[in-house]
Amino acid sequence: MEKYRDIDEHKLTLIIDFLEGTISARDNDELQLWLSESELHVSYFEEIEKIYHSIEYIKESQKFDKDRAFNLFRERIELSSNNRYEEDTQTDRVIDKSYSRKTLLKVAAIAATIALITGFSFSLFHIKSITPAQKEVTVESPPGQKTKLFLPDGTLVWLNSGTKITYNTDYGVDNRNIEMEGEAFFDVTRNENLNFKISINDIEVSVLGTSFDVEAYRGDKEISVSVINGRVSVGKINDKVFGVLKPNEKIVINKDDNSFKLKICDPEIDGIWRHGQLKIINDPMPVVISKMERWYGVKITIEGQMSHENYWLTIKTESLTEILELINRITPINYQIKGEEVTIKYK
Repeated sequence: MEKYRDIDEHKLTLIIDFLEGTISARDNDELQLWLSESELHVSYFEEIEKIYHSIEYIKESQKFDKDRAFNLFRERIELSSNNRYEEDTQTDRVIDKSYSRKTLLKVAAIAATIALITGFSFSLFHIKSITPAQKEVTVESPPGQKTKLFLPDGTLVWLNSGTKITYNTDYGVDNRNIEMEGEAFFDVTRNENLNFKISINDIEVSVLGTSFDVEAYRGDKEISVSVINGRVSVGKINDKVFGVLKPNEKIVINKDDNSFKLKICDPEIDGIWRHGQLKIINDPMPVVISKMERWYGVKITIEGQMSHENYWLTIKTESLTEILELINRITPINYQIKGEEVTIKYK
């Protein structure tokens, strides 16, 4: 919610009081005047309202503990503001403003209970009713961008470009199940009573609490999971387990026949995208093209005979043009960029 960073705590409190039906006449007049001042204010109100109404089930559940939600919320914020994600300090400042405990308890009951969605850009956030008491929440990271969010149990998730996760509003109450497509990095809050489970087609990843990266884009032939710490079980849903991964181990699964390979890896390299870097390590041109499309949010068309060379590149802040110029020095090409459409023609 970067664009809302200048909206102060008092306005947030007014909105929450309004949604809870406890706002005074004087405060209501102040809120209505503030809403009439700007479309941005109306947009902010609508986002808070959308999150608020998505958790009526949890608010009414006796299992929901607002103090626990508050403590998880504060703990994760404090960790994120001091951890190694240096490039996200600006986002953390948006969250860690000088809110009072009273307001944060309300925010925890609304935003942190479902998902505190922050990151390099505002995500696409969808809510769909499943039953009168349950809703489905979907969070998508737009093409060419990355998104950071917290699940209701305090689990930290980074979504890479074009990634989507879905979970129900009973998450953290009776289960910790999500579905995903794309690539995501998870720092899972440990819970001995509820395994954290990720479903990817017919593949299931199950953990108690750990950090790991999952890559499972729809168009790719393989699914990969690499582990930084803890243990991660990977296998077929309600069927055989392919393996239990330990730190610095990786599994690569073929989607067509479910064959798999276990290997030693550097998981920090696999998950380095969340630090604003893209590593291309001895990759052929089709893989390079796929990674660049996701990184820059573009569609690349190839004309002519594609090179059979492999490439080693590290992309940080370089523009698409700069990277294409670098490739041109290795393999002569002509290229044309028209908005999100890119054409590469081999000479």
